Amino acid sequence: MNVTLTDKEMADLKDGLRRCSPETIDAAVRYRETGDLDTIPTIVFGILERYQPSTAPVKLSQADEDARLIEDLGLDSLTLLEIVLTIEEVLKLHIENEELREIRTMGSLNKFLHGKITGADTGAPSKVYSREEIVLVLPQQPPFLFLDEASLNAETLKASYTVKGNEFFLEGHFKDEPIFPASIVFEATGQAACLWVLEKAPAQIGKEIKSNHVFFASLDGAHFYQKTKPGDKLEFELKLTRLREPLAIFEGTVTSRGQRVAKIERLVLAFGEQLLPGNIPSSESSASDAVAAPALAVAPNGSDSVRS
Repeated sequence: MNVTLTDKEMADLKDGLRRCSPETIDAAVRYRETGDLDTIPTIVFGILERYQPSTAPVKLSQADEDARLIEDLGLDSLTLLEIVLTIEEVLKLHIENEELREIRTMGSLNKFLHGKITGADTGAPSKVYSREEIVLVLPQQPPFLFLDEASLNAETLKASYTVKGNEFFLEGHFKDEPIFPASIVFEATGQAACLWVLEKAPAQIGKEIKSNHVFFASLDGAHFYQKTKPGDKLEFELKLTRLREPLAIFEGTVTSRGQRVAKIERLVLAFGEQLLPGNIPSSESSASDAVAAPALAVAPNGSDSVRS
């Protein structure tokens, strides 16, 4: 695009960037008139420089792409909000609070803005959850919670669980040889998917999902390849393949020590108040969209013959 700013637009832009360097203003004018994406780092630098406190641990002139906005550059939450408002005004875009929640460095901020403008993947860091945070979200609770940590983004998730050895069911599975059950491996995979549905799906479908309104619907193409024992760390990786209310469909793998433990071709979760007992209507829809009974199969079709 090539446009020429009016006198009023130029005055408004300079007013929005008051106390910023001439280089920042020149870059902002060039962006507004030509859409030159190479100006973004200069604009961001200039706006950050305007707001950075003199007591910051790292001066902006000495900062690199890995410089953290809060810890290194000394910005607090209110100042960050002012920065976001200024960036929105200069670049003529709207940024949701959720979008910036995990942006922590100068580099990730520049990359996010570039992706926001172009419509490309922003590459924003995944939201990372500790076990304590997972407990606050999931309906599954200890001792039947099999996630230690998780990270989520728009369409994928990663999670992990270390087999402790003191899980209540290991005493009898099996006598003198504790083996983590295959059914619990798949249960943990479903819990990770449930976390994604509760945390990420609401923004995509535009409505809240309550924790007690998510159910296991079906598990197809599930294969179990090797047994796991106390001390093994299970790594779950899932990808959303379809989200259409009331279904979220995933595929994924489970590994431990770099070796494949399990694979799932299709894990389906159903969600919504309409699925509560007494609210499920009869349906003649196709199998691909039908909601199965809210239970997880513990003997998946296609399982390999492995002692579990």
